[in-house]
Amino acid sequence: MLAIAPLLFFACSSSNDNGGGGTTTNNPPAGGLTNQFGYVISAGGEIQAYRVNGSGDLTSVGGPIATGTFPHHVDVDPSGRFVYVSNHDSTFLSGWRINQQDASLIPMDPRPGSPVTGTDPTENESHSSVIDTTGQYLYVIAGTGASTLRAYKIDTTAGNTLGLLTFIAGQSFPVGTHAHNIIVSPNNQFVYVAVEGSGEVHAFSRDTSTGVLTPAGVMTGLPSADGVRVDPASKFLYVCYSNAVEVFEIGGNGGLTRILPISTFPTNNNGSGRGPHSIAIHPNGQTLYTANLFSNTVSVFRVDPTTGALSEIPPPPSTGTEPNYVLVHPDGGFVYTADTVSDQVSRFTIKADGTLSSPASIIPAGDGANGIGMTKF
Repeated sequence: MLAIAPLLFFACSSSNDNGGGGTTTNNPPAGGLTNQFGYVISAGGEIQAYRVNGSGDLTSVGGPIATGTFPHHVDVDPSGRFVYVSNHDSTFLSGWRINQQDASLIPMDPRPGSPVTGTDPTENESHSSVIDTTGQYLYVIAGTGASTLRAYKIDTTAGNTLGLLTFIAGQSFPVGTHAHNIIVSPNNQFVYVAVEGSGEVHAFSRDTSTGVLTPAGVMTGLPSADGVRVDPASKFLYVCYSNAVEVFEIGGNGGLTRILPISTFPTNNNGSGRGPHSIAIHPNGQTLYTANLFSNTVSVFRVDPTTGALSEIPPPPSTGTEPNYVLVHPDGGFVYTADTVSDQVSRFTIKADGTLSSPASIIPAGDGANGIGMTKF
């Protein structure tokens, strides 16, 4: 029965797919569903809000809102209170409060792009941010050259200060050259940064009561490390770089060790997975997905929860052109990619074995869809 349970979970998660185009729908979420909102950023400098129904369809809410220049990553509070956007070519991180009635966005600052950082030079060119699992702390990486990780306390007081940030004294760390992606482990104890330019992963342990970080080592030899994820049990770290995914075991202080006997798993078998740029892991921890920027596909891997090892499930389905980001729906029934050159989001239904339906449903998404975030509460 235990072996069958995961398959039943997948089947239940995806059985209500309507098979439609998924562009927009006028149907409200099914009765009894919690609020599910989505936010897509576009390279043209905008963010668009959506409602998400039980079939994974997106309904746009209002029109696009201006962010900073070339938004690179969108970070959505799991509790549905606020959204932060990292702006690759601006001096600031953007912040909005979420109207929990309809998913619309309220600026935290009246200035263009709603900046919530930008007073320190190390906050320029933000690349990625991550909210801890309690929604009290935010970690931001910035800099296309020498990069910096900074830690902030989030104001969680209801009202006009909700979501505003206070830098935590002493919590500024160098993280190589052109840091690209940051993640907090599901157990809230560790933070990891994938560094594209210098090909590294920086590890930090985390005080869960104060948000304070302590460096826990650097792993090197990961050229073009773009994406990083931790499995739901917080046992293994996965990093995508060049044409592979590398797997590390997480130690008690957050330090990393490559798994044995093999820690590197190629994505580019038969030329079908070039340039993995982003990673997502299913909530049940059994399947891993990479968005492959240069082959316009999503690679699917089965995860061994005991060893962390990966086994690819070919063939990878096609996305639009240059999928920059991959995301699993909070309910575990769908995978989305933000396809920059195609100006779209691709939506895939997750089948019982973790593979993806093909072809994808296409959702037009502005000028250069660069990232997508979702929340369910």
